[in-house]
Amino acid sequence: MRLFTQQWRALLLSAVLVVGSVCVSNGDNPSNLVGQWVSTYDGSNIELFNDGTGVIGNTSLTWKTMGKRFVWSYDNETYVSDYNLSAYELTRTFDDGYVVVWVRKDKVEEYKKKNTINFTDSRNGQKYRAVKIGAKTWMAQNLNYQTGKSWCYGGDNSNCEKYGRLYDWNTAKTACPSGWHLPSREEWNGLESASGDDVAGKMLKSTNGWYGNGNGIDANGFSALPGGYRDVDGSFSNVGKYGVWWTTSVDESGHADDRAMDYGVDYVSVFGFGEGRGLSVRCLQN
Repeated sequence: MRLFTQQWRALLLSAVLVVGSVCVSNGDNPSNLVGQWVSTYDGSNIELFNDGTGVIGNTSLTWKTMGKRFVWSYDNETYVSDYNLSAYELTRTFDDGYVVVWVRKDKVEEYKKKNTINFTDSRNGQKYRAVKIGAKTWMAQNLNYQTGKSWCYGGDNSNCEKYGRLYDWNTAKTACPSGWHLPSREEWNGLESASGDDVAGKMLKSTNGWYGNGNGIDANGFSALPGGYRDVDGSFSNVGKYGVWWTTSVDESGHADDRAMDYGVDYVSVFGFGEGRGLSVRCLQN
């Protein structure tokens, strides 16, 4: 009887050790983090498995949680952040204050709707959508308010409805409605940083309307469209291929700074067109 008890106790101890080893490797991984996610930072598709492994794109990863810290490793790099899970969003906050949001893959459209507001410009009754990206709220459409030196592409009013108006720089600086402003270069840089930096153009561009294969992911609902531009001689160019937006800033040579998206590349660039051309405007909430 004693021998049987010792054998049984040994079996139980063995089982505890096995279970304990599983808890050590996986016990910190909340089951509600398991599943498919889309990063609003760069559009990456991520899947987390309940054994502490996963994939990002085609690359394997490992992950775990330690209290409210999220730790994951891939490509020989380890990334540590605080994390917060609410509804279908996983928000990761790094020690430098940088924030990355993952959204359940089947809830992306709901996420966009939740972060979208609608407002009306009291000056002309024009209705707009706006979206929160990072800590800022941006118009999700180009400004369409007739004032100063501003034009519809090609003189066609239907292009104003689709792409908004094109403004010279001096007009653009005061064209936004009350409570909104023309963003600075630094504010555009923040938008790019919150949208994947080198792939920000792809993340911000609309999912249709761009020439060739130039459509974007529109991960946050910014829905950038290729409104083209107006040259100083009064001609219009490159609708469908380029979208170019004014900033309030000036470059090193003292000329007005702009931000541009191109159907052929994934990043946001600078065209340096100069003050006299007609470019699009996206307003930023104060």
